[in-house]
Amino acid sequence: MTGKLITLINAPAALSPADFADGWRDRLLPGLQALPGIGSHLVRAVHHHVIPSDIRAGEGVAAGRWAGVATYYFDDVALVDTLPADPVFAGVFARHHDLVSDVVHLPVDEVWMYNRDPGHLPLKMFAFFKRRPDWSRDAAQAYYRTTHARVGESINHGRTVRYIQNHVRAGFQASDPAYDFDAGPEIWFKSMEIALDLFSDPAAMSMLAADEEKFVLRGELLNFLTDECVVFSR
Repeated sequence: MTGKLITLINAPAALSPADFADGWRDRLLPGLQALPGIGSHLVRAVHHHVIPSDIRAGEGVAAGRWAGVATYYFDDVALVDTLPADPVFAGVFARHHDLVSDVVHLPVDEVWMYNRDPGHLPLKMFAFFKRRPDWSRDAAQAYYRTTHARVGESINHGRTVRYIQNHVRAGFQASDPAYDFDAGPEIWFKSMEIALDLFSDPAAMSMLAADEEKFVLRGELLNFLTDECVVFSR
């Protein structure tokens, strides 16, 4: 069984996106691969570079300040649970302070919802949410996987073609409450035009927001658009 770790990375403001992408791939990733007892278990690494956008700004949903998101897949699920608190793992990111100004790790269970186009898709949206305090993590994730997913499908009209839900693993709590997320999607689009058509659809987004209000702290919802680059696959 494969374990998945999502890593959000912010870069120093003076660093260009191109230099960040190069250093992330050519220096930081090899540092992770070289870690004893960790690197040998890495089976796939995907880097996502954030594309500046304000797709949900009209709803009061922040685009976020992150430079990139990695999805790391390991052949040891138990190992993934230990990585966010592992000082050796954290040390790789700390040593690359010229690339990384802030980092957050989330061990997740990946839940495939659908894949209607197996080809390469150029644009992906990530989002991360925190549940309302009157919901347990299990209950919020169950609602997200069922009722909320049906709401999303009802407004989709074919505009998204691939959809994963990432459910933060039971028992994990981020050390910083600001990043103590419960779940969120990866949603692929065939083009920016199609994505903007969805996010500028007032009826669709109003329906989505109304359902989010039931179980999500919308003021702390994080979302952004990215590209996708597979940088390692074993």
